[in-house]
Amino acid sequence: MNNAIQYISGNAVSLKKWNECIKTSTLGTLYAEPAFMTAIAGNWGAFVLGDYMAVLPVFPRKKWGVTYLYQPAFIQKSAIYSREILSDQLISDFLQACRNEFKFGELYLANYSAFFKAIPKNNFLVSLSEVYDKIESGYRTDLNRNRKIASRYGFRYCKSGNAKLVHDHFKKAYAHELNYTSQDYEHLLLYCNSMNDADRIIIREIWLEDKLQAACLCVADQQRIYLLLNYTSPEGRKRSANHFLLDQLIKEFAGSEKTLDLEGSDQPGIAHFYQNFGAVNEPFYFIGWNQLPWPFRYLKPAY
Repeated sequence: MNNAIQYISGNAVSLKKWNECIKTSTLGTLYAEPAFMTAIAGNWGAFVLGDYMAVLPVFPRKKWGVTYLYQPAFIQKSAIYSREILSDQLISDFLQACRNEFKFGELYLANYSAFFKAIPKNNFLVSLSEVYDKIESGYRTDLNRNRKIASRYGFRYCKSGNAKLVHDHFKKAYAHELNYTSQDYEHLLLYCNSMNDADRIIIREIWLEDKLQAACLCVADQQRIYLLLNYTSPEGRKRSANHFLLDQLIKEFAGSEKTLDLEGSDQPGIAHFYQNFGAVNEPFYFIGWNQLPWPFRYLKPAY
């Protein structure tokens, strides 16, 4: 059996073997789905062990004649998907293969290897396997206080198919805080509008009379619901509309056996907000390297 790790471009991947490999993972598959990666990033590649015994999707980009790895917007992290339990050595072998192929890389990875320097990042999850009452019993006092505030208003929790509405509000409110390009937002919107499976794109809105108070756009795979966009208006923030929104989202999908993937955050206030829902941290890791020749080496972080 060939146990070599090889790098191949995304258009050369055997989709049948790829999908058979990633579906065995408990990490969720969205960030490794070829259609999603192509829509969001355009160009992608993969490190493949043997006959697709394990795979790692990566995202190459070229600048100044140098090809390097980066992490695209809306693809929070990559992961080594394996048909068998991953060893620390195999994770290290994949990372070394990345370093051998690309002289510079910035990689966010679900897997951790003690052989490589890595910076942990927060990612909070809420299990939706239990009934709502059971999940609700794990809510913290601060959340219940905000739920009481929200209960003073006649909020309407609405299903929607309008990805552009939440997309436009999110972009206008938060674009100045995030390192996303207009093209990044456009790619996500085009992906959502192209999906024919209504169960994959989950858009929920909170309205008070004719005013949008909060909204979210999620993408689901077989295991997880990923909170990709979450918007709250200034008035909605004062009225705890986002607390109400996520509570209703959890209530709607409770008992579904899925996991609500809140996608972060390292910001203390946001982390506290997510933890109020009983969310547990599933950390992922930033790994960077710079082996560029002079003078390019000094144009990028040293790592």
